[in-house]
Amino acid sequence: MADVTYRKVYNVLREKIIDKTLPAGEKVPPERVLCDTFGVSRITVRHALQMLQDQGLVERFPGKGTFVRPMREKKMPILDMDYEKYVKNEAPDIERKLLTNEVIAPPEHIMRLLGLLKSEECLLIERLDVINSDPLSYDMGYIPLNFTASIDEDMLCKVEFLRLWEKSEGLTISYVQSATEAIGADAVAAKRLQIPMNTPILLTTDLVYSPEGKPLAVFITAYRGDRYTLVSTNYSNHQRYTNGYTL
Repeated sequence: MADVTYRKVYNVLREKIIDKTLPAGEKVPPERVLCDTFGVSRITVRHALQMLQDQGLVERFPGKGTFVRPMREKKMPILDMDYEKYVKNEAPDIERKLLTNEVIAPPEHIMRLLGLLKSEECLLIERLDVINSDPLSYDMGYIPLNFTASIDEDMLCKVEFLRLWEKSEGLTISYVQSATEAIGADAVAAKRLQIPMNTPILLTTDLVYSPEGKPLAVFITAYRGDRYTLVSTNYSNHQRYTNGYTL
């Protein structure tokens, strides 16, 4: 019976914490109040509070009381770098905002990746993905001008941009080569993602190729390290899938 009683106290308090009836930073009612509310002994209440503390839901301070701890945001998994699939499954309400859409002379390292001549320009796009006004990631895309005739702002704001672009330009995307590194946010990333400088982020560079091995585009994406985790699957036939395409 005692086991059932303290679990009842624990379950009620836990539910209030989960649904934010007891929000982060809020003081949990004193032991004597909980004893009266549930009609149980102080030992039972302390047992329930200890369980909540063991699960990281509350923190107890001698002489001050018990307080609800802030709940960490759940990290969102991106499986095998398939961002489009992730958004459909995990964050259908995500909003993509177009920040930049202009023709530029690309930086030298982008020029080399795309195999462009110094005289050739490309389209630069910058996009920010947000959910509930909270920035999650942003990317910079570089596309040679001869592959941009059909691109418009509406297309650029679609999460499934790659598939739409491939179809509208009559291209065939054979594979996407990805490289990811963990770095500290620079001034640009910090401003875009609304995080302090040097906050850990995941930076991914995706190079899109045609069946002939011709580079079609480069996308550099910065993911907030506190909101995303990258998950990779190794297949027995040595295939991997990135952005919906077989490597």
